Amino acid sequence: MPATEPSAPSTPSAQPGNRITEDEASLYDRQIRLWGLDAQNRMRNSTVLILSLRSLAHETIKNLVLAGIGRLIIMDGEKVTEEDLGGGFLFREEDGAVGSERTAAALPQIKSLNPLVEVTALPTLQPFVGGDETATITFLKREKVDVVVACDLSYKQMEAIDSACHVAGTKFYGAGTYGFYGFAFADLGTHHSFTYTAPGKEPVKEVIRYKAMAQAFDRTNWALPNERTAEGGSPFGGYRRVLKARQYGPELAVPVLALWEYENQHGSLPTGREGQQEELTAITAELQTALGVHPKLLNASADVVNHFAAHATDCFSPTLAIVGGLLAQDVLRSISRNGWPIINLLVIDSLRGTATSSPWGVAPDPSLPT
Repeated sequence: MPATEPSAPSTPSAQPGNRITEDEASLYDRQIRLWGLDAQNRMRNSTVLILSLRSLAHETIKNLVLAGIGRLIIMDGEKVTEEDLGGGFLFREEDGAVGSERTAAALPQIKSLNPLVEVTALPTLQPFVGGDETATITFLKREKVDVVVACDLSYKQMEAIDSACHVAGTKFYGAGTYGFYGFAFADLGTHHSFTYTAPGKEPVKEVIRYKAMAQAFDRTNWALPNERTAEGGSPFGGYRRVLKARQYGPELAVPVLALWEYENQHGSLPTGREGQQEELTAITAELQTALGVHPKLLNASADVVNHFAAHATDCFSPTLAIVGGLLAQDVLRSISRNGWPIINLLVIDSLRGTATSSPWGVAPDPSLPT
């Protein structure tokens, strides 16, 4: 299937109201037994847009397509380089992928994973990168996009895309990896309802009011009372006991924020040059103070910061697999509205096999109807 232009009319095969066919029921039998027919049908009638095919997108796409989403749109304006060959499995050197458009090179492998999923390939990131918010909102509504997943983009790019998604009512995930570490940020809108079933208990409906990135990480909210409510507040401040202060993983989350701040100031990530580690350490310390991180945890981020300074631009296959799996799982969870989603920043340490989630101005909202 040739790559199409961004303005090309869409002809999605999975429209709202369409039911699962016998062939699909047979293929997804195990998932239907696990999630239920309604959840599978929501996935079958969904459209997911993946922005950038650098590395993390490969594992994410694999898990989404195999699970049986209805339509996948992939967008990337770059050509495959030799470096890309080590970042995922969608680019095949034996097929002459190097030098070709990333979207065109990835398309055959994606379609071979699950022929029942419709795939649209657009060789550009516009209007999401380099365009304006109005054009982005128009695209999202025209293509009936349910979820946007931005992989390996800069913080400023993610923030702008999420702002448009929030206005359009489209779910947004921003994710990436930095060597041994990775992150996923979720903005599922101002009224995300879902069903949660605790072991041995009846299903319970919950509603969460999410914030866009610009609001979630607005420094003016960090000094607010530490209540983890929709009003804001630092997720790390106000704790007297170290055990409680550690529950949201400031030793992982704060260095990620520091890396974003460094990127905002310099226009690129650190690459191990002289002086970069010291600067990133200083930014981390300043953020720790602003966020009220417990004094006994101030030195817990040193190893992470040192790793970011030297390896922020490196790809590590196990990290890609772990983050891509968790990211795709949460995208499916948000589409099916089955189970607790990420709330709202998840940071993964693949070296130690740990992950922590911290809430940035987000909490269950009992005032909203389900």
